Amino acid sequence: MGRMLFVLRYRNGEPEPLGTPVLREVLGPYAVAADADFRDGVLIRTTDGHDVEIDVNEVCLAVSRFPPGQFFDVLARLVDRLGASVVPMDRPAVLRREEDRAHLPPAGRREAVVVAMTGRALEAALTDGGGPGACRR
Repeated sequence: MGRMLFVLRYRNGEPEPLGTPVLREVLGPYAVAADADFRDGVLIRTTDGHDVEIDVNEVCLAVSRFPPGQFFDVLARLVDRLGASVVPMDRPAVLRREEDRAHLPPAGRREAVVVAMTGRALEAALTDGGGPGACRR
């Protein structure tokens, strides 16, 4: 896959810091290359054998190539633990809960979709290969 996605936690329309401890806790077991605070990015390897490079800064994670499978399980767990949203370049924002919609920037609120934070549902929402019923408004 070649699409890009971002993980951001919005409050009052602005991104807020994500929190390194949660990043370490969720991504750490999969990390094959990273510095202590993950600020130079992290390379993870999922148990189904896919490597994924994740760029990290204080308020955002960015993934430019995401494979099918377990990556989405890891992503769903991370997004849920952070209280964040997934913002893909080519689709509406993906929210964990309806309450998160009010915190998005105004331009993205209407089109955002609420998705159960499971790997399967998130993969369906973010790829063309997902099954029906994953997204709900």
